[in-house]
Amino acid sequence: MQTKHYKPEWDSIESHPLPAWYDDAKLGIFIHWGLYSVPAWAEVTWELGGEPSDEEWHAHNPYAEWYLNTLRIEGSPARAHHEKTYGKDFNYEQFADLFTCEKWQPDQWAKLFKQAGAEYVVLTTKHHDGFCLYPSKYTEYNSMNYGAKRDLTGDLAQAVRAEGMKMGTYYSGLFDWTTHPHPRLRHDVYDSYNRTYAFADYSYNQANELVDLYKPSILWNDIGWPDKGQGDLPSLFAHYYNTVAEGLINDRWSVPWCDHTTAEYLTGQRSLEKKWEMCRGLGLSFGYNQNEGDETVMSGEKLVRLLCEFVSHNGNLLINIGPRADGTIPEIQVDRLMKLGAWMQKHGEAIKGTRIWTQKQQDDLGDGRTVFYTVKGNDLYAIIDGLPVGHHALDLPIQNGRVSVDVPDNYPVHVRMEHYFG
Repeated sequence: MQTKHYKPEWDSIESHPLPAWYDDAKLGIFIHWGLYSVPAWAEVTWELGGEPSDEEWHAHNPYAEWYLNTLRIEGSPARAHHEKTYGKDFNYEQFADLFTCEKWQPDQWAKLFKQAGAEYVVLTTKHHDGFCLYPSKYTEYNSMNYGAKRDLTGDLAQAVRAEGMKMGTYYSGLFDWTTHPHPRLRHDVYDSYNRTYAFADYSYNQANELVDLYKPSILWNDIGWPDKGQGDLPSLFAHYYNTVAEGLINDRWSVPWCDHTTAEYLTGQRSLEKKWEMCRGLGLSFGYNQNEGDETVMSGEKLVRLLCEFVSHNGNLLINIGPRADGTIPEIQVDRLMKLGAWMQKHGEAIKGTRIWTQKQQDDLGDGRTVFYTVKGNDLYAIIDGLPVGHHALDLPIQNGRVSVDVPDNYPVHVRMEHYFG
């Protein structure tokens, strides 16, 4: 079958269909790893969307990957921590030499992600701090020249694909704090980024560079795109689709077109009509935050429940891990991924390859039970959460809904109702 050729025009770009692999996958691993993994510090405050104000969010930001922005804010606890720990004259850029990744084993990462049940991985190739995890020809500020002295993106892509998973690249196209020294104080981004044509070209060139170097299955941009470069996006998207036939573009490019929308903690779009994806950390931060533990990192049961909820409502879950600067994944994060993987081994058929049903969720059953529904072919799956341990014969509030289930633990269980539509 001949692959369609896309033109750098919106009518052509907008004819791109959602690749079936993405709708089948349901679960991806997001990775926030960079210079901010060295200090690995943020306050433990709110979920995004639950903060009292923009100003409070930025001065007390729980995202450890925003460390540079937060420490630039006068009077912030991050600045106080930084000066006490590293000294007033220690510049953020000096973390580049400390981002050594000396214990990193990408093959072990990939095996863990596969064991967790993931079908795709998205790595932050450049976050807002401007440091690239690949040898970009457009800046020397990258992992080939500092710290690890290796192509972190390329090495991980090879390991991920060897495990049969798709590899995606995150890129911060709007923010680069190396070119805009003033801190962001509000969610309104108008005065928070470099508004020159030169910076718009820089982002455009690096995004194309990622496409050419790694052929990512997802081109995942964050926050937005420079206004002076938005006219270049049809060319970028056409080049991407022509290079990666089953690639995807998310909704954070400051233009109406996307293959899927995104949500983040309490914010974003969740639609039954348009495929969407929830990205969030296991705790309150994406980057590793040494201040987080069991009190904020979600339990295995909650992680599984969120996956079931989002999938039954037409979403994917892009769950984030934040590795340490040495390349190891914190034990609490490994534990949660292993628990998710153990559940997926038993119940993954009710998740992977499914589609939404007319009835998405029933949580008015009066006994603490919640039921999520998915379908695959002629089979209907009921994923039941909230049952106590033991054997249960119960009636689901649907036609022919009498089922029997054994519940071994506090996790949801699934029931397949074969040929329900036959």
